[in-house]
Amino acid sequence: MVSSTIAGADYGLTLLWALAAGVLVKFAVTEGGARWQLATGRTLVRGWRDHLPTWAILAFFVYFVTWTYFVSSALVAASALVPAAIIPSVPLPVWGLIHAVAALALVWFGRYEAFLNLMKVFVGFKLAAVIAAALLIVLWSGADWAATAAREPLTPAYALSLMGGVGGTVTLLSYGYWMREQGWSGTARVPSARVDLTVSFLIAFVFSAAMMFLSSQIEWSGEILDQGPRLCLMLADRIGQEVGPIGRAIFLAGFWGAAFSSVLGVWHGVPFLFDDFLHLWRRQPPTGQRGAAYRSWAGYQTAAAISALLIPRPVWLVFAYTVVGSLFFPFVISTLLWLNNSRFMPAEWRSSAVINVILGAALTLYGYLAVSAL
Repeated sequence: MVSSTIAGADYGLTLLWALAAGVLVKFAVTEGGARWQLATGRTLVRGWRDHLPTWAILAFFVYFVTWTYFVSSALVAASALVPAAIIPSVPLPVWGLIHAVAALALVWFGRYEAFLNLMKVFVGFKLAAVIAAALLIVLWSGADWAATAAREPLTPAYALSLMGGVGGTVTLLSYGYWMREQGWSGTARVPSARVDLTVSFLIAFVFSAAMMFLSSQIEWSGEILDQGPRLCLMLADRIGQEVGPIGRAIFLAGFWGAAFSSVLGVWHGVPFLFDDFLHLWRRQPPTGQRGAAYRSWAGYQTAAAISALLIPRPVWLVFAYTVVGSLFFPFVISTLLWLNNSRFMPAEWRSSAVINVILGAALTLYGYLAVSAL
């Protein structure tokens, strides 16, 4: 949501190629991880432990700790933008604290079924709000199509941010654990996972493209990364010009729903990775959502988000997270290209030529962009 807004403000719709590439790669990565798990009965993290050198696992864990700090603080900051913009008398760090504690409480006491139902409501509402806003501008007063051209020279960091932001980064690994919570196992579930992921990433593309379009229709002043809470208000005001205060309020609610649903997804899904890491390292079975490992990582995410609330540039924080998250893909793509074409994978479920071409091209692109950005 935020990375799409940033991209639309400076580049209009000219980065749709990066959005489409990001969605395609995220689908291939998530499908590859899900197929590995359903065909082998082992999570991708366990596949890494069994078949990668110890130094690679430790290096990824160090990255995972750092990435968790960025993603937790960035998403809480994004969620706090809306209430901080509407009620500026309450500082943004206070709103962030409320969101972080609320997410921890929902994960600590809630169960998977309740989380799933709540996420469905958030996703449906945010999608409806953003698409309706874009259609109203196109059909009501007419869009300024000249504004969809690039206003700034392209830099690799912006492309990385957009590709990293759409559909998630390390959080894609959560899908395997949600399959497990849902009771999905065995290769009979591979077609279900593919349909599930196709719909999910199609929604992500439409949502992000609509955000890019909306952002291109606004006269931005100054550096967008410094906008803070004004970011969502400027978007909402543009909608309000078309449909009045009710439309403005609906868009703000959708903006908040998109951000807080991401917070819930990360708070619920990411601790499963730490639970898996820790117990695989100890050669013990994971303890799941009610275990001490899971809850301790959810607590770390909350503490990380709260500690970062003093950073005065929340939009910059989101941008930094999406760039840092993109650096994960050369690693995960490399391992999928190897594991899903190796003797460890049943022959009938190894990657097709199409998937291998997508992942190979993505590895080249991400490697180039990452080196250029760094």
